[in-house]
Amino acid sequence: MRVLRAIRIDKIIVDGYCKAEAVIIDHKISFFGEVNPRTGRTSENIYIGGKTLIFPGTRGSTVGTYIIYGLKYYGHAPACMIVQEAEPILIAGAILADIPLFIVKQEYEELVKHVKKKEQSIILHESSREVLIVE
Repeated sequence: MRVLRAIRIDKIIVDGYCKAEAVIIDHKISFFGEVNPRTGRTSENIYIGGKTLIFPGTRGSTVGTYIIYGLKYYGHAPACMIVQEAEPILIAGAILADIPLFIVKQEYEELVKHVKKKEQSIILHESSREVLIVE
């Protein structure tokens, strides 16, 4: 496994091990209405279960916390989530579901650009202040 890039994490909200293929959603997510916890698919038919979910942040309903927990309950939770900004709804959901959640503000665009360049990027995090993009 070769490390392609290390991205600095600005804040670790829920720490934990994460090694998973990266999936990028280019817009803020409303978990309520846009993510089905029983299937792990977004309204755009993107499967997020077991993936590193990279997205700018969330918008919308307080029910989103329970949708995130539902993803875990039904076995479709992301391996971890990397966001540019985290609202309380996302934070509460990540804590309840024990899904690692990292805020990457300063290098978010660089992370997205690098992951999009590669056909398949794996994100690895092991209790440090950075995420590694590996092939």
